[in-house]
Amino acid sequence: MARSAAVAETLGCLVREAEAVVDLVLDRVAAEIPSYARVPRALLRPGVAASVRDGIAFLMDGEGRGLDAAAAGADRAARGIPVEDVLRAYRVGVRTVWERFAGEARRRSADPDEILALAERVWEWADDVMVRAAREHRRVELETALDAQRRRGAFIRAVLSGTQSPESLPAQAAAFGLDPDRAYVPFRARGPGDARAIVTALVPYLPHTAPPVTLLDGDVAGLLARRPAALPEGVVVGVGPAVRPAAARPAFEQASRALDAAARFGLTGVHDLAGLGLRAAVVAEREVGALLHERYLAPLRALPDIERTLVAYLAGGMHVEDTARALYVHPNTLRNRLRRFEELTGADLRDHGTLAELWWALAYQGVITQGAPPHTSTT
Repeated sequence: MARSAAVAETLGCLVREAEAVVDLVLDRVAAEIPSYARVPRALLRPGVAASVRDGIAFLMDGEGRGLDAAAAGADRAARGIPVEDVLRAYRVGVRTVWERFAGEARRRSADPDEILALAERVWEWADDVMVRAAREHRRVELETALDAQRRRGAFIRAVLSGTQSPESLPAQAAAFGLDPDRAYVPFRARGPGDARAIVTALVPYLPHTAPPVTLLDGDVAGLLARRPAALPEGVVVGVGPAVRPAAARPAFEQASRALDAAARFGLTGVHDLAGLGLRAAVVAEREVGALLHERYLAPLRALPDIERTLVAYLAGGMHVEDTARALYVHPNTLRNRLRRFEELTGADLRDHGTLAELWWALAYQGVITQGAPPHTSTT
């Protein structure tokens, strides 16, 4: 590209002063951008020097290619410098180089139109360079975030499963914003939406903005600062007792059992094993449920009226008159059906133990064998 003598002489001067220009750019960047001021000057200089040389090369022959831009963007992302600061630093650098060039060109009486044309092309070059830097910065930033997320998820899974080394737990916990001496609430949750919606709903109850959560067999699991109060419709959460991270495994096992029991009974909201009571036992002790089902309900397979009467009687608080009206039968008919049930099964409907076993059998039938909430509850 043809250059006037004045512009050519100016460019030659700029080449000779390149190192001084680099120092000036570093001074201005550090003074104007705090995130750059925190990085040692020696670590910034190679990238700044490459950009300055590339900009001067473009002014000389239009061949500057910004090949350093991607590497610079990746380096700044790795150092935690925000992308907006990276772009601002490039603008500071371009402005500094151009001010030095334009000032020297005017001193040599260069043609203003030639200077203006160069200015337009330099900023086009700068735009292209900044796009490359920003694109690479965002790529590295995303990869870093995903890697941190993976590492956090692996750590949380190790804590919940009890496989995290006790020796490394304090340091790992601190790295992910957890206090190893503080008690957290292990939880396991699921709902009708995706995992992100569940995590968003739990944000007010998480210990910090980088949530200590992970995915576990499709459920959201992790540690809460406190037990949740209000949750979106359809979300069910099982929680264990508050414990330190080192003791999370048994508490998380309780949370998992609570979630399983609550979900099988069609419950939503927040539940622990104590609050679920016998429901948790029905889900956990299936062999007991099967035996009780065989004793109390198997004899009624061919007698649906008796089973229906039994269920309505228990659900209605064992009031004969009320249950008879609900079933549109005579009270004596209802009594006869209940007596027939006792004869077939040897049960005594006046015995509290029998009633508990019967509830268990009905719950097992509804939740385990049919996958639906049980017909009745006397608890």
